[in-house]
Parts: sequence; C-alpha cells; structure tokens
Amino acid sequence: MDGKGIRNASLQAVAAVGLTGVVLGGLWGLGQLGDTAGADGKPAVCATPGPQTAAGYPALCAALNRPDLPTLLGTPDDRVSIAQPAPFAFGKDASAEVRLTHSVVVLTASPSLSVEDIADMPQFLPTRTTVLGRPAVEYVDHAMTFGADANGKATTGGGPVVRHLMVAQDLAAPNGPSFEIAVFRQDATSPDISVVRRLGETVLPTLPAWTATP
Repeated sequence: MDGKGIRNASLQAVAAVGLTGVVLGGLWGLGQLGDTAGADGKPAVCATPGPQTAAGYPALCAALNRPDLPTLLGTPDDRVSIAQPAPFAFGKDASAEVRLTHSVVVLTASPSLSVEDIADMPQFLPTRTTVLGRPAVEYVDHAMTFGADANGKATTGGGPVVRHLMVAQDLAAPNGPSFEIAVFRQDATSPDISVVRRLGETVLPTLPAWTATP
C-alpha cells in the first residue's frame, strides 16, 4: 500500500473507532441506555431496516439478539430493550445495536476496516490475538459523554470504557473485511475482555459471512 493508501486506511480507522464511543457515550450521557421495553415484557425484536440501512443489518441483528445474550454478558437478569441498526453506521459498514438493562452491544461488519488497521494504532493499546483461529485484535477506547453545565451550556467529556474485539472475516486476510463487537456498560464499569471474547466465539460463527469463509 502506498503512502496515500496507508493514510486513508488510518483515517477510516480513526473515524470508525471513535464512532462507537461517541454514539454510546451520547446515549449514556442522556440516560437512554436503560430498560425501555414495552410493558408486556415480551423480548425485543429486531427493528425493521429503513431505506438507508445497510443490507447486512438483518443477519447481524438476528445473530446478536439471541435469548442467551444477557447470560453471555454475565448479567443473566438483564433483558433486551431495543434491537436496531446502530444509529450512525460508518460508510458501508453494516451494524446492529442491542441495548440491555445495563449495557449495549454493537456488532459491525466492515468491508474496509481491518484487523491490521487497528493493530497499527498504538493509541488504542491494541493486543493481537486469535478468535477461533482467525486473526483478531482487542482494544479499548472511551465513550464521549454529552451534558450541560450549571448555566445550561452544552458540554462534552471523556466517558467510560468501550471494549472492542475485531476479528478478520477471512482466516488468511487480516488486511481484509472484519467483524467487530463493542461492549459498553451503563454503570461505567469496564467490560471484561473475557466477556467480549465469549460473545465473539459464540455469535460470530452464526453469521452467514463467517460460515462461508474457508
């Protein structure tokens, strides 16, 4: 890749990495991560995709919005309140967001952001690893929170940790398309990486694009 290509890839990585933190942080700061399920107590179903929703969203949401998701997250008493396209998917990425009583999980399929893009960005303290034999990287960023001061002036600041696991879609192509799971907790505690890995190992193999990859 030439210098321009490397720079473009890095810019894409910065934009995509920051996006989840901003979106989730904004929801956290506005108190919108709580339990908003209907009074009937029925499980939340995946929202119908809109005209601008990426084509891959339904498969991602179906894979993520599974009955045992609260247990996989280590909070078996939680319930899913919302399952929908992530509010601000990046570029051509397909992304699904599931909100629970105490946390939010986002699952993204990116055609352009790779494991290598993130592994080359030391500011996110990336750790190379493997998930079910595929190249992967673990990293963290912080949510951006939104609020207001005593005078009603809008304020922003650094918020709680968002824990990420990015996995190559193709076993032999760490520079290729990726899947990513991001977990954010409403109580501002840092999600344990073992929880995120468990999610990845359980959810990702159920995706059509995963099973189609050699």
